[in-house]
Amino acid sequence: MFVYNKNMITKYQRSVFLNSEINTQQGQIQRLNFPSSSFNVSQNEQMQITLSSFHARRNWYNINQTNGIFYVFDPAAPSYTECIIPAGNYMSFDTPAAVGPPAVGASLCEGIVSALVNAGYGAGSTCTYDANTRKLTITPVGFPAGAYIVCFQVKSNNPVGPPIGVSDEGYFNDCCEIFGAKDTRDGWDGITPKNAFEIGGVGPTGAGPYITPFVAQLNTLECIYVLCDLHSGNFQTFGFQKGLPNQSGLTPTQIFARIPIRKAYFDPDDEFVDYQDNNDNFSMFLHQTQLSQVSFSICDDKGRLIPEVAPFQAKEGSLSFKMCIKWRVMLDDLPPSDKKLTPKNIMPQYGNLTLV
Repeated sequence: MFVYNKNMITKYQRSVFLNSEINTQQGQIQRLNFPSSSFNVSQNEQMQITLSSFHARRNWYNINQTNGIFYVFDPAAPSYTECIIPAGNYMSFDTPAAVGPPAVGASLCEGIVSALVNAGYGAGSTCTYDANTRKLTITPVGFPAGAYIVCFQVKSNNPVGPPIGVSDEGYFNDCCEIFGAKDTRDGWDGITPKNAFEIGGVGPTGAGPYITPFVAQLNTLECIYVLCDLHSGNFQTFGFQKGLPNQSGLTPTQIFARIPIRKAYFDPDDEFVDYQDNNDNFSMFLHQTQLSQVSFSICDDKGRLIPEVAPFQAKEGSLSFKMCIKWRVMLDDLPPSDKKLTPKNIMPQYGNLTLV
């Protein structure tokens, strides 16, 4: 058996500079029309698209409609009361001490108390943060005796739909990650949701206190994912999409690139998300001979568009992103016919060899 190493060489390339401030459709989806006469390949050639750079202003809140909704479940009724942490830029967990520089914005603990009060529970409710254990302690006022806090993260293909009192956004939400708590996921019976603060099979009820089993956090968006509607041949696990079942294995993906975020919250001294790729980390070979129309969008790790601060924010250009992509025409780097590793070419060079 004769083996040769198959490589690709670049015949030529073009840079495409994208600004999504205009011509956005359906939120943050940027649709581009390519002149197919300039972006096509012939037989034995292949197209490759590579991300060169990405740039976006951080014009969204770290606590928002995708991660700030939880519920108080009263099994006696049964009933659900929706609690929404006010959307905003939360830069700390607890109310800072009186000494030191003044606080900028509300703390997460204040936001959680506001959610309880706005839902109709007592103004005496408290929430504190332990900097050592990184856990929250919530002491509510006005909870019914057997009631407890619930966080949902149920995918859209689950046979059990949202109960009465639970919104679609709240039924698949990342609030459990903010709390450091447990969520009710696919496969639940639709009757008894999991106590989000359960530890060892036992969870607090009524007045609590509710101590989070895991560490709390200020943000659930570790990375921005750039999606592209081209058939790239790349794959993903099932956790990246709300509409996919929770199962092991891989499935085809539209993810083009993964852009890391440095801070959990907006910092006026570091307000941009920037990425410069010098090593072709994110590229895809296209199974087509020409480009005519391509769509790009930015999403979180659940396939949701970046949450808007107000309706039409993206359409007005306030959630825009800039990208530079390289379009390349690639050729197989194959040796000439008389240089290939074949019996026909080898035998004349070595007279003592016998073909077996």
